[in-house]
Amino acid sequence: MPIRLPSACAFALPYPRLIEVRYERGLYLPELDLWLDPQGPKPRAFVSHAHADHFARHESVICSETTATLLQHRYKLSPERMEALGFHVPLIIDGYRLRLLPAGHITGSAMLHITRTKDQSTLLYTGDFKTRRSRTAEAPNFLSADTLVMETTFGLPMFQFPNTMEVEADLLGFVHDCFNDGLTPVLLAYSLGKTQEALALLHEHEIPALLHPAAAAMTEACRAAGVECLPEAAEFTGEILPGHVIITPPHALKSKLFKPLTARRTAMLSGWALQPNARFRYGVDAMIPFSDHADHPGLLECIQRVRPKRVLTVHGYSKEFAAHVRSQLKIDAWCAAGGDQLELPIHQPPQRQMSSSRAGWHSRALCPLADFSDLCRLLEKTGSRVSKVEFIANYLKSIENDNELQLAIQWLSNPSSKRSQSRLNAKTLKHALMAIPGTREERYVEILQNHQDDILTAVHMLQELSLQPEGMTLTQTHQFIEQFQQQSGTIDWLYQLSERLLSLHPLESETLLKLIVGNLRIGIDRQLMEEAIGKAGLSVIR
Repeated sequence: MPIRLPSACAFALPYPRLIEVRYERGLYLPELDLWLDPQGPKPRAFVSHAHADHFARHESVICSETTATLLQHRYKLSPERMEALGFHVPLIIDGYRLRLLPAGHITGSAMLHITRTKDQSTLLYTGDFKTRRSRTAEAPNFLSADTLVMETTFGLPMFQFPNTMEVEADLLGFVHDCFNDGLTPVLLAYSLGKTQEALALLHEHEIPALLHPAAAAMTEACRAAGVECLPEAAEFTGEILPGHVIITPPHALKSKLFKPLTARRTAMLSGWALQPNARFRYGVDAMIPFSDHADHPGLLECIQRVRPKRVLTVHGYSKEFAAHVRSQLKIDAWCAAGGDQLELPIHQPPQRQMSSSRAGWHSRALCPLADFSDLCRLLEKTGSRVSKVEFIANYLKSIENDNELQLAIQWLSNPSSKRSQSRLNAKTLKHALMAIPGTREERYVEILQNHQDDILTAVHMLQELSLQPEGMTLTQTHQFIEQFQQQSGTIDWLYQLSERLLSLHPLESETLLKLIVGNLRIGIDRQLMEEAIGKAGLSVIR
């Protein structure tokens, strides 16, 4: 049984030789009487960067020189209340040596390294940081420390971003697809940080951009702070200029300023793009994992470079990441706010052994359902409307059977239909999976925690089993769905689904499950289907 630790509110962790860290609705260093990025006003605080969730009107602020400039522009904070330091320049306070290190998060973002001079005990507070290269933020510089206090926004293993070149290629591809379709690309990014990073990328490729007034003001502030790769900010005033990208904070898209901009396509720039259904959750046309935070491998890289004796985590998946560090790296690691679960060495059930037939790799049957599945994945990853029309038209022309053609058109024309008669939810799908020999509930919970999506969890579990996939036509798929829905809620219903999942390739199982719940997640509408049907030489949507 896990033992839940008491809340860390107002308690000091028992490390007599290490610098004391308290959590009192914020991080506090009592030996220095110094707060770290508190959200409420304090007598003295370190502010790691100029984002609103890390700033309050403190009586005295320690920050980097660049952050001081941005705080003056953004919040009109008086210079007399700030102690602005250059990177690597030591500041001695009551027997402690403080140094700011670049964090790589946004322009001017800083980590705080502290050394207690009497015994050389050290602490590093990261604030928000990023280990990947940046055009507008200083490259991060880690120093070893006994105590590491780190942010863990993306603290689950599922958050592993594609390499930077791939992400930038996705962003540029989205922009060019919009231009080819006669639409204005709108990038949703916070006014300070990702706006400047995206703008620098576009400028490098000679693509002009118009900025929301708040984003334009922050861009000019960054230029004034010495960021040389940024062009002069051109403000979006409502006038639509062909061949221009628009960058705006997400919340501003619904303002009057953007009402005339109807021929547009939106993309959210966020690390949360890796979450299933993120595009639908944020109500955008595309999600691009263009993040200013460290991903899970970046968090581990930080620990490797700092080599701490103790790790305290804040923000995001702090408890989960701390548990991972304890179990995998064997380092004393805890969520700074408390509430961790202490794992006791209890007996674990034996792990299921993979068969010699390479579980996780399956030969794929060539069949109509596999062709339809491939089309759906292609449509999901394609932003260009013109390309989607082309892909669908070519697919429809390849279908020779009229009944199969009608089913394909029906499913593609209603990719997000509500099938109220289906009771296939996360609970029932889990029961169907647990009925398959060789599956374990512990493994299901582990995978679900990473994916946060029941269908992707099912696909992942099926990939780990030894399967012998069979082919399936669209007509057979339709007949199965109809029969399945008629038996909804019965024991036979669950076993019927289990047997079917065992007989399909995991990719086809994913498509089948999406058809059952009525959500293919492919981002097409009826008008696009009509264009595709016309291009294929067919008459109407049947």
